[in-house]
Amino acid sequence: MTGGAAACGPVRPVPPRAGGSYSDAMVGQPAVGSGPASPPAVDPAAAAPVLTLTGVSRAHGGRPVWAPVDLSLAAGTLTLVTGPNGAGKTTLLRLAAGLLRPSTGFRACAGRALYVRGGGGLRTAQTVADAVSVTAALAGRGAAVLPAVDLLGLRGLADRRVGTLSAGERVRAALAAAIACGPALLCLDEPTAALDRQGLLDLAVVLGVVRGSGTAVLLATHQPDVLRPSADAQLAVADGRVALS
Repeated sequence: MTGGAAACGPVRPVPPRAGGSYSDAMVGQPAVGSGPASPPAVDPAAAAPVLTLTGVSRAHGGRPVWAPVDLSLAAGTLTLVTGPNGAGKTTLLRLAAGLLRPSTGFRACAGRALYVRGGGGLRTAQTVADAVSVTAALAGRGAAVLPAVDLLGLRGLADRRVGTLSAGERVRAALAAAIACGPALLCLDEPTAALDRQGLLDLAVVLGVVRGSGTAVLLATHQPDVLRPSADAQLAVADGRVALS
């Protein structure tokens, strides 16, 4: 489980830059249609931005991964990130979580941001309860352990070792640990990779609960179909650009 210290300061929606072909405006308007996830308790249309990226890019080896991006995520929203391997999805999520510094531009996050890779980040020898407790304690939120375990339906698995869990159960355990930390922004990198269709449907329900608590979710996946109906937006990362799709 990894996270970045959030930048402080005023956070406002970022208008698209005039003539900027790679700019993204406010993400977080209510999605049209229904999906398996429960409706978020937070109204995304009225929520203040949690994350703002202004003219942000990241260079590797002296070359930008993608052109400058303007992005604003509202509380209680789900934004999918899709694109081929090597396009820069993980770079975008790690930068959003504060684990990478932008090479250009400005990042602001109104609260704690966490990055979770798949269902990883928890020690396999720990029990679910211990893994969530240790993670929450690092954030000074020991009282949030049981609510997070219950929220993810893990009470019956609390005494199981993480290494004995199924792929879907590991994802839920990692989410419980993250939620116990009270993040404003949760960046999930390929949590769907090891899930079958039922696991994807279960994840969609869990994400609905997470969003209902006001957390903004930025999720990279190669399997967006099940999650797309309940998502507020989708970003396509390809050919050196990040764009709303």
